[in-house]
Amino acid sequence: MKGEPKPDWKDFLALVLAAYSLLLPPLFLLLGVLFAFILLLRFFL
Repeated sequence: MKGEPKPDWKDFLALVLAAYSLLLPPLFLLLGVLFAFILLLRFFL
């Protein structure tokens, strides 16, 4: 173990995966709501 403050790419990857798992469900929900809204607009107009 050297004393270099080198960031570990595995830690970075884990952080990115955690961020994605937190951000993806609301994004999919938003897209689904938007899609349903557009579908309803086309149906009624």
